[in-house]
Amino acid sequence: MARSTGRTTDRAAAVWSQLPVRALLVALVPLAGGVAVYLAADAIWRALARRPEFRVNTSLLNVGSYPQWVNGPRMAGELRARVGRLPQGRSIFDRDLARLAYREFQGCPWLADVTSVRKKLPNVLQVTIAFRKPAGMVWWDGGRYMVDREGYWLPDDLFGAPQEWADGCQPVIVDGLLRTGPPRGRPWDGPRLAVGARLCEFFRQRSLLKKLDLATIDVTGVGRARDPEIVLTTAGGAQVKWGKSTVYPFVKGLTAPALGVPDDEKLAMLASKLRDYPGLKGIKYVDLRFHGQIVFAESE
Repeated sequence: MARSTGRTTDRAAAVWSQLPVRALLVALVPLAGGVAVYLAADAIWRALARRPEFRVNTSLLNVGSYPQWVNGPRMAGELRARVGRLPQGRSIFDRDLARLAYREFQGCPWLADVTSVRKKLPNVLQVTIAFRKPAGMVWWDGGRYMVDREGYWLPDDLFGAPQEWADGCQPVIVDGLLRTGPPRGRPWDGPRLAVGARLCEFFRQRSLLKKLDLATIDVTGVGRARDPEIVLTTAGGAQVKWGKSTVYPFVKGLTAPALGVPDDEKLAMLASKLRDYPGLKGIKYVDLRFHGQIVFAESE
């Protein structure tokens, strides 16, 4: 095979050597012209891409509108700082720009999702993102801290209470195992606060917080051999033994409770008791952990 290839190459060289000079020039001139055009176009493109008007302007970052619970001006500063981590002087025509910016935004602890990063001429990055949303309030060391449904802390200077929080009471989530303040950019205590936050959302969506002045949601026992795992307490001191929750399988590190009473069923049982004892006044505790029966005790 090597000899055959060598003979073919020799024949081709022989053919070209026998062509007249004029024919060679006719064949090579268009090729040389094409190379020259390519090099000239490439030089023009590089010069255009380096022009200052095409350098990405972080102050013009476009994220659309901010939701009501996000402090837009302060959040804009956080996001611009993310873009500012890119190498300075980047051109909007830089092929890696969108990918690098996407990676920076994905690392932002205040974002739940980054859908896309697009380049918009002459020098703007357009980002499609979803912000984390406060779901509950954690009581820790004498203060209240907002967290989202995953248990991420959301600082007061960047986030505010959603409008729906004003329509009803706002219980605090209590975790007796907390030993440190909220970390930045990761869930606070594993699954426990995430369970409490998701239950806050559930109670809010089902309008319970309009009917019952709920003060605390104690999640200390979540994921432990402790019964009941979740205990609710009203402003009047009545206890609701909630037990395990059907939000468990949606929280990393927890599994669905075996043979447990679904949260909707517990809520229906609680509603029936609220009809007899509005606000659970006159009740010491209500136990909702058993199918089809409500165990309760009246206050002495």
